[in-house]
Amino acid sequence: MPKGKIADETAANQAVEESEKVSDQRKFPYEVLKESCMKLFRVTSSTFIGATVGRENGSYSIAEMRIIIDEWLKKEVKK
Repeated sequence: MPKGKIADETAANQAVEESEKVSDQRKFPYEVLKESCMKLFRVTSSTFIGATVGRENGSYSIAEMRIIIDEWLKKEVKK
């Protein structure tokens, strides 16, 4: 992996960690979290949308949304 790419990923990770420390209790509109879902939660927009069906009109902290997504990811697929 090129050094520049590693540095960019490290900087992005540090920014996310800092935002978690400062912003865990700050509420963000659903759309803002959806736009940044890959950076914040490491999930695609389709995964984010699937995990948050019925929650589109709320505001959530980063920690709250991470819990919602993690719980959804743990669910079994129904046949």
